[in-house]
Amino acid sequence: MNAQRPDQGSASIWALLIIAGAFTVLLGLVVDGGRLVDACLASARAAGQAARTAADALSGASVRSGHDYVAAAQARQRGSDYLRAAGMHGTVSVHGATVRVTVNGTLRTGILSVIGIGSLPIHESATATAITEDTP
Repeated sequence: MNAQRPDQGSASIWALLIIAGAFTVLLGLVVDGGRLVDACLASARAAGQAARTAADALSGASVRSGHDYVAAAQARQRGSDYLRAAGMHGTVSVHGATVRVTVNGTLRTGILSVIGIGSLPIHESATATAITEDTP
């Protein structure tokens, strides 16, 4: 009987390979996905704090003249310095009394790299508005 069915049990091997592959993908989603969530939260916190720090850069001349506005160059520098100190990369833009900070990066995967996903993108942003005399 064995001579007539030389491929007996091959379905079990294929099922084992498929189950192992599915398990690897699920494990990668849990582990690398959790690391991505942590990295995104850290990036969002850094962007928010950098925006608040930059929005505090009110121009001294504008405060004395009664027209509050953010000193754009100083705000960009303070926001960039905060991001650098936090180990993040991003951009700081100033529009009137509002500062927007965007953090960009990538997370190197551990388990998902086995199936060809070597990194995952991180893109978080936050805004802060300077508190001025005209702010309600």
